[in-house]
Amino acid sequence: MFAIRSLRIVLIFLVGLSSAIAQISFQAAFWNVENLFDTANDVSTQDDDFTPAGRYAWSETQLLKKYYDLSTVIHDISRDGELALLGLAEIENRSVLERLNTDFIKSGYQIIHKESPDERGIDCALLYDPDILYLKRHQFIPVFLAGNEKTRDIIEAEFVFSQNSGAPSIYVFVNHWPSRWGGQSETEPLRLATALTLRTRIDEILMIDPGADIILMGDFNDYPDNRSLYEVLRARDLIPKLNPGDLINTTWRTHSDPYLGTCMFDGAWVTLDQIIISPGLMDKKGFTWQFGTTAPFRPDYLIEADGEYAGWPFRMHRRGEYNGGYSDHLPIRCQISVTDS
Repeated sequence: MFAIRSLRIVLIFLVGLSSAIAQISFQAAFWNVENLFDTANDVSTQDDDFTPAGRYAWSETQLLKKYYDLSTVIHDISRDGELALLGLAEIENRSVLERLNTDFIKSGYQIIHKESPDERGIDCALLYDPDILYLKRHQFIPVFLAGNEKTRDIIEAEFVFSQNSGAPSIYVFVNHWPSRWGGQSETEPLRLATALTLRTRIDEILMIDPGADIILMGDFNDYPDNRSLYEVLRARDLIPKLNPGDLINTTWRTHSDPYLGTCMFDGAWVTLDQIIISPGLMDKKGFTWQFGTTAPFRPDYLIEADGEYAGWPFRMHRRGEYNGGYSDHLPIRCQISVTDS
């Protein structure tokens, strides 16, 4: 793990009792890293642009810079508290993920990843810190779309805080929903179908445990008030009140503030990358979302400093040309605490 850890573990010994209560706080984050591709041509996917002979003349030198840039951001996020959960999108394959993790991040993360049916070959992944969370089980949820459209699988992982009997669990879902390429209204049915797939699985969990601790993270390619998230997934603002079964979109404040957001569209900040939780993460039992901590990670170096796109995310490619930046999305993160007795 990182040389200087920030786990903030407090052991409180109760007078007259032999047991102890352990409390820990950590960060959960998600980042669409904008096309982490290797330089090889995979004949089974549409990755030709990211080859030396392709549209972007993608080279080993550019790939090495990409690795370095991504690891810099991940380490900088970790300076604010242990980063125990990191969802990623636009990962080409496990090979680039392992190289990033082993040679650049060097954190000891464990990887959850599977090749998904996306035609471009981009996948979701989840990195987790095994010193904080124990993986109990995981699966990859396929999304079946009309017209033989392909999209990324949804990652589901269940973690426990410790291996003690009865230790609290948290369910983590990593998402990258179908894009808006071709028009928002034209592509909306794809996201509605994806939302229904995820909502069905959430209902299965809540039917067994109505107080389950669940966190959904990802690039949903819709805004919090769009139908896929608000109506189908039932991810709502805390105000005025929630109905039974509703989820809480902790990114609502980011969405409603024109000066916040995770990416740019038509010169305005928008929020496609979100963190959504179940009410169980607010009942102060087991895992707890720390109120008000959800926000984009926005250091100055992730923002264009000058030129036509000053104030925009400092992206890797722009208008078909190499721009030398990090990503067209900012990471989104929050703070989670957990108590285990």
